[in-house]
Amino acid sequence: MPVIIKDYIWRQTTNDIVLQIPLRGVHKSKVDIFTSQRYIKATFGYNFFEVILLHSINVQESKYTITQSHIVFELKKTDATIWEFLEPNIPKNEKVTLIKQLIDDEHFRYQTEMNEKVNKAAEIKRVAVREQIEIDSKNRQIIENIKKQEEAKTLGDLNQWTDTILQKKIDIIKNQCSNSKKRGIAQNKVKEEIVPIPSPRLTNTLLIDFTPREFPTPSRESKLDEENEWLRKYAEARRSSGFNSDDIRPEEKNPQFLKAKGDEFLRNKNYLGAISAYSFGIKLCRKFVDLYIARSEVHLILGNFNKAIQDCSTALDLLKPEVPQNLKERALCIGRRGVALCKIDLIKQGIGELQISLKLVPNECFKTILEEVKINHS
Repeated sequence: MPVIIKDYIWRQTTNDIVLQIPLRGVHKSKVDIFTSQRYIKATFGYNFFEVILLHSINVQESKYTITQSHIVFELKKTDATIWEFLEPNIPKNEKVTLIKQLIDDEHFRYQTEMNEKVNKAAEIKRVAVREQIEIDSKNRQIIENIKKQEEAKTLGDLNQWTDTILQKKIDIIKNQCSNSKKRGIAQNKVKEEIVPIPSPRLTNTLLIDFTPREFPTPSRESKLDEENEWLRKYAEARRSSGFNSDDIRPEEKNPQFLKAKGDEFLRNKNYLGAISAYSFGIKLCRKFVDLYIARSEVHLILGNFNKAIQDCSTALDLLKPEVPQNLKERALCIGRRGVALCKIDLIKQGIGELQISLKLVPNECFKTILEEVKINHS
C-alpha cells in the first residue's frame, strides 16, 4: 500500500511557488512525476505525493529539480497574486472527480501538442522540398544560359576569325593586281583556297557483352559440371516454390506488386513462394517496411524464429520516428518479436516485448500467448 507524503514544505512569492518533498531514502532515478496546470503528482518507491493547486500555473515556465534527498518544484504562477492556501478545501469525492478531469485535460493538451508538432514537421518538410526544387530549377537554368552564352561567343569568334583571314588575303592580292579583271580573279582564287571546316565526328555506342556468370568466383573447368548441377537444382527449387523472379515482367518489378503477390501466396499457404516474393521486393526496395512485416509473419509460421526477430527489428528501425500513424505496425512487430523470443527460450525478454506490445495496442492473440507462457514458466 503506498505511503502518502504529507511532510512537505511550501513557500511562495507573488510570482512563484516552491515545493519541497522528501525522498525518504529512495534513489532519484526511481522518481516518476506528472504535472499539469492545477495538479502535481510524484511517485517514488512505495511513496506517493499529489496536490491539487488552488490556482493555475504556467507549466512551460515551471520546472523541478531532483536532489539526493528532495524533489524541488519551482512553479510559475499564471496570475501574480498571493495564495491563501496551497490547495482548495473540497470534499474527497469532488477532489477525485477534479483530479480525473485535470489528468484528462493534460492528456488531451499533450496529444494536441504532439499532433501540431507532427503537422508542423510535415509542412516544414514540404516547404523545404519545394524550395529545393525551385533552387535546382534556377541552377539548371543558370547553367543552360551560361552554356548558350559560351556557345554563341565561340561561334562568333570563329566567324570573325574566318572573315578576318579572308579579308587579309583579298587585300594582299588586291595590291598585287593592278586592274579590276585580275582583282576579280584574285577574289575567286582566294575563295577556292579556303578549306571548309570539317564537321564533328559522328558518335556511336559500342555494346560489350560478357559471358553470363552465376558465381562470384572465376570459372574453373574442373568444377563446371558441379556448378551446372547446382544451378539446375536451384532453378528447380525456385520453380517449385511457385515464384521465380526471372519470370516477372519488367513492369511488375515493383514492391507493391510483389507485396500483393506474396500476400496471395500466404493466403494459399505457399509459404516458400511468399518468402521469395517478399525477399525479391526487399531486394528492389530495402526501405519498404510492409515487406519486412509480412515476411516476419511467414518466418514465424515456418519456425524461422531468428529470421522473424531480425525482420521485426529492421521494421522497427524503419518505423521511426514513432508517431500515432505507425502505432499499430510498431505494436505488431514488437509482439511478433516477443513470440519469437519465447520460442527460442528467451522467456524474460519475450514476456517484456509482449507486454510492451499490449500496452501500445490490445491484441487477443498476443494476450493469449502471454498468458500461456506465464503459466508454463511460472
